Amino acid sequence: MYLNGAGKAFRIRATQLLRDYYEVQDFGRGTMEDVPLRIGTSLTIGNQLLPQVIQKFKKQYPKTPLKIFAENVNQIKGRLIDGDIEIAFIEGFEPRQSFESTFLSEYELFFVGSPKYFKHDNISRETISELPLLLREPGSTLRDYFDNLMHQLGLEVEPMLTSSNTEVLIKSAIAGLGLTILPEPLARPYFAAGELVNLSPPGTKMLPKNYAITLKGSPLTDLRTDLIKYFQDEVLASR
Repeated sequence: MYLNGAGKAFRIRATQLLRDYYEVQDFGRGTMEDVPLRIGTSLTIGNQLLPQVIQKFKKQYPKTPLKIFAENVNQIKGRLIDGDIEIAFIEGFEPRQSFESTFLSEYELFFVGSPKYFKHDNISRETISELPLLLREPGSTLRDYFDNLMHQLGLEVEPMLTSSNTEVLIKSAIAGLGLTILPEPLARPYFAAGELVNLSPPGTKMLPKNYAITLKGSPLTDLRTDLIKYFQDEVLASR
């Protein structure tokens, strides 16, 4: 048996209602401030914005506990559907009928590498697949956008290194092991330090959009509204 689109939307909403019902049952044990706000964030957004956002949130809501998951986009969407989290901050999301979305920002993804080992003039769309590539795992936005680009170009790629740890990929790229994919805000300080350069050839532009998403029909509480605003403020501050 398989659920169609309407069935999947109903399951998501039913799961949320059941979770809310059990939370109401437990409400007498404490106040609303005692109920954790359960958040999910992609690793990329978590690396860039999460610490500053949480500092602001804790200053405004010092008694509200937080439960935070930082994983790849597919894992975070799964947690939202399963009711593990109430709100997710992810990139590369396409709005669907089961979710409410609030736009946060967009940024470009770059092919980056060490200027000591790679030159922009030697890299083209056709030669990307011949280079050593250091990529995130499937299910992450950085990898999914890269895979979609390769599909559009009709290229097959086998990465030299696959990791869920962006820091491993950055250090490997600085050491000259190959090219990796980084979002512009994360790449910027490495460009300024001269450790990495933008090697993106023409015709390879990747521009994911970032969203805050919740399940359709779930209430947008003051906590969630303020949390979204803190993320938006940090996006503006990072430009």
